[in-house]
Amino acid sequence: MSAPPPTLKDRFLAWWEGIDVQRRAGEAGEDAYASHAGVGGGGSAQGDAKHLNRRGKPLWTATRIEVVEKIWGPGFSSPGGDEFIPTIVKPLGLNPAMSVLDIGAGLGGATRAMAKQYGTWVTGVEGNPVLAEAGMFRSQKSGLARQSPILSTDLENFAWSKRVDAIFSKETFYNIRNKDRLIDGIEAVLKPKGQLLFTDYVIDPGHARGRDFDGWIHAEPVEPSPWTVEQYVGALAQRNLDIRITEDNTDNHRALILNAIQELVKHLETVSMDHDTKLAVVEEVEMWARRVAALSSGLRYYRFYALKPAELS
Repeated sequence: MSAPPPTLKDRFLAWWEGIDVQRRAGEAGEDAYASHAGVGGGGSAQGDAKHLNRRGKPLWTATRIEVVEKIWGPGFSSPGGDEFIPTIVKPLGLNPAMSVLDIGAGLGGATRAMAKQYGTWVTGVEGNPVLAEAGMFRSQKSGLARQSPILSTDLENFAWSKRVDAIFSKETFYNIRNKDRLIDGIEAVLKPKGQLLFTDYVIDPGHARGRDFDGWIHAEPVEPSPWTVEQYVGALAQRNLDIRITEDNTDNHRALILNAIQELVKHLETVSMDHDTKLAVVEEVEMWARRVAALSSGLRYYRFYALKPAELS
């Protein structure tokens, strides 16, 4: 059975005497996010409200990127590293002749994994300019700047100029308010017989939403706008996309999170960190602890797969 979220928090706070619990609750974002404006010029995000958290601080900084890569692996800011990507994308049947668009690519870990493992040409698009710039730097460093570039774009007004064989997305859509516009854009970008595969957090209408669900909604860095499975199915069908998979992967996702946090626990017992990094670690772990709690309180994690029909002759 999953360890309750307070246990994770208590274990972290126990390591660092001198971090006052009440003070940290108010300061974590301010101190950790205020230091390090971003990666290589990403500090401009401070002037754009779309890229700030609920306290008005930058969503992504060099410190936070360092922390998430330590938790999830190089190039990743969420569960599922290089070894897990083939499991997620298997229905796509990727090969070197295919073109793929990765929506919400983050640091580009999944984008590069698809390019490296299948020879596919994958373009990652990311809504946060700090993440996009850091992701592009990692693609350049890996020698994959042409095969798997990471570009900054406005996901709330998604549009793309080239048609692609497949679109992939990993835990991104729940943060996009205008999902109908997004799905319209996706349908337009897919070639005939194109494929759409994405994972996302969804609302379980059959489960009473408890305090943990409400806590997640109100404490996420950006206010989420999750849909139900039925809303996704209806929206995809309305665009004549043939839905082949609606799969509940909540248990596996929860296990990935808890295992990663436990590994982080072992690592942190062997290292020393500066004040800002400690605060960033605590805040990141608390965020994932809230997500784990919400996954038992009306939130689920699903994988969707749909096909666009061939053009009529």
